[in-house]
Amino acid sequence: MIRYIDEAGMIAPDKVCDFGHETAVTAFSDFLFDEIKERYAAERIGVIKGGVDLTVYSIDVGGKRVLLYKSGVGAPAAAMAMEEIGACGVKNFVAFGICGALTDVPQRTVIVPDKAFRDDGTSLHYLPDSEFVRVKNADRVQAALAASGINTLVGGVWTTDGFYRETRTRADEMRARGCVAVDMECSALQAVCDFRGKNFYTFFITADSLAGEEWNPNYICNPGVTSADKVAVAAAASLAASL
Repeated sequence: MIRYIDEAGMIAPDKVCDFGHETAVTAFSDFLFDEIKERYAAERIGVIKGGVDLTVYSIDVGGKRVLLYKSGVGAPAAAMAMEEIGACGVKNFVAFGICGALTDVPQRTVIVPDKAFRDDGTSLHYLPDSEFVRVKNADRVQAALAASGINTLVGGVWTTDGFYRETRTRADEMRARGCVAVDMECSALQAVCDFRGKNFYTFFITADSLAGEEWNPNYICNPGVTSADKVAVAAAASLAASL
């Protein structure tokens, strides 16, 4: 059983440099990351050498420089990247990507999580045991997306480490607790930010669905950028620039 231990870690992320950016935006999905990178003519500014090479970019959003990097999928990889980026002076993180729907909503519904249920292992190393972690900046994210003309669904998300162990029973249980979607990073990234004194802002776009009796992959196996995705990318960048 993992339990939270309130003491400093024996290994800490090294401050390899200060990129001069207080805010970073990150995407988990290749097609969304490539869209934001191309849309804002991302400039490569460095590589952080950790467990894996983490390439760091800078983008200009309305005259403000924002850091850009691609997160690995899953709580451990995403949290490690956040730790390393945070050690380089970043205080604000905007993260967005795709998720699985737990309710009967259309594809590409934008989800703003207000709480993340902790079915991951990483968050347990950062915060004491609890059923969920509250996503503190949900109201600001919802307001920013509304200003971009994006309708959102606000609710809980189920953060799981077991993509291939999302069972019908577990999905039904999480929906009964108020979860509208399932993801693989949210509870861990909020926990890291709470522990390190950083600010976390996040939203998701529904791709596959677990709302029916069987899994519906929708476009998850063959993603492509649509007009809705382009609006979401622009909203994420605008939110980052406003912080």
